[in-house]
Amino acid sequence: MEHAVSAGQAGSANEQVRQVGVMRAFGWLEKGWDDFIDNPIPSLSHGLVLMAMGWLIVFICSTQIELLSLSVSVFLLVGPVLGAGFYALSSLRASGLNAGFDDSLDAAMKNIGSLTRLGAILAIIAVLWGILSSALFRQAFGEDLPEVQISFYRTILEWQETGFFIRYVASGAVLAVPAFVISALSAPMLFDRGGSTRHAIMISIKAVALNPLAMLVWAGIIVVLTAIGFATFMAGLIVALPVIGHATWHAYKDLVS
Repeated sequence: MEHAVSAGQAGSANEQVRQVGVMRAFGWLEKGWDDFIDNPIPSLSHGLVLMAMGWLIVFICSTQIELLSLSVSVFLLVGPVLGAGFYALSSLRASGLNAGFDDSLDAAMKNIGSLTRLGAILAIIAVLWGILSSALFRQAFGEDLPEVQISFYRTILEWQETGFFIRYVASGAVLAVPAFVISALSAPMLFDRGGSTRHAIMISIKAVALNPLAMLVWAGIIVVLTAIGFATFMAGLIVALPVIGHATWHAYKDLVS
């Protein structure tokens, strides 16, 4: 059963936030896949651009483990804002248009100001995580941090620093959860309607609060797909990011009338 609750005013529109079933996220994922399959070239093009950005960031920061961790975190936290191209493609397809890469870029720029403000908020969260991440690494390994390969081996494979790994993941979750809550629907909403960043964030928070289990499933799907993408040396992100981006658009259209 679905329910809708009033989410206040955005200009002259009175948005309704819907309550959906726990497994609804798989429906969003299926629609996102359909968008990708129906018009793969521009989706893959956006995915390739984002993958190249990810590789560049990792290459620059790969010499220090705390910087590498920060770069990956920033990439993931700001991801919803970078998904505007995918929102544009899904929106155009829903209008019956089979848009190209240039068309999606033009559409993605229409409310870039609102998206930039959201991106700034997410970037602040990412910087806070970077500061905390660096402090945790230095607490565990001292001022002279080991190379990335050694840190990875000791914390993940050999588990010499089990306590550090648990603290690190828990600390990341403390910041990742609110970042997801405020951006889950606000990014596609700002792309679609522009307007107040604060209002879009409140809509996102209300939607997550009304659908905690469904959004937990959705967050899990995002984590799994992203992890697969990184596990394939980011090659998998060329497909994973477009599908996630398209599906995020459908989540927004499904949850906010």
